[in-house]
Amino acid sequence: MKQNKIIQNQNRFFIELDFTDIEQIEFPNNIVHQINNVLKKRPGDHVFLFNGNKKEYKVILSEVTKTRVTGYVKDVIDFDGELDINIHLYQSLVEFGRMELVIQKSTELGVKNIFPVLSEKCKIKTFSENKKNRWQNIITESSEQSFRSEIMKLESIIDFPSACKLSKGLTLFCNEYETDFHINKINHSYLIENNIKDISIFIGPVSGYSDFEIQLANKFRLLSVSLGQRVLRTETAAIVAVSGIMSQLE
Repeated sequence: MKQNKIIQNQNRFFIELDFTDIEQIEFPNNIVHQINNVLKKRPGDHVFLFNGNKKEYKVILSEVTKTRVTGYVKDVIDFDGELDINIHLYQSLVEFGRMELVIQKSTELGVKNIFPVLSEKCKIKTFSENKKNRWQNIITESSEQSFRSEIMKLESIIDFPSACKLSKGLTLFCNEYETDFHINKINHSYLIENNIKDISIFIGPVSGYSDFEIQLANKFRLLSVSLGQRVLRTETAAIVAVSGIMSQLE
């Protein structure tokens, strides 16, 4: 991950467009509201746009009204706001308020994609399309705010056995019963020496993993790790685990 001082503290928005051959950019309604009513921008002001290709587009605003905002690309800046290692988070489904916190903070911390996992002790078994859209909006807004170059991908619901099969790279099974191997042993040297490019992190539901799931994780050779002596809430565990790995990548 590389920083770029040119775009620091700038207003930026994600638009899924190829800006290469577009002479005039027509902003979508949700961004029109932000630019006109919240930021109070005027013609001649600028914002930055990104579309996931690790470039920032400085856009000069041509027209700003209550219903329409247009602009044109003045400068293109190379910018990579992603981590050097792909982190895949397998988060057991939890109450929606907690899930939203996990999604928001995972996005800010640089997680590549998040899998809502259906574990045996999950009280939440599914979520609506409206909820999925809300989570997607949280991801987009958090990506804009945290200066990411890409949008974290929200995957479809997956059951625990399938998650074990799908996980790749160094797979960390956050286990409250683990006493020997602390996650802080996954340090920078460990990652370099083992040429780690992908890390999958498993976080259990509120009531923890079942005995069967713990046995299954062991069968698939998921690395059981401790997050410390305290019993953490599931949303806290996700943040601690991801930030612990992220701190070794700086």
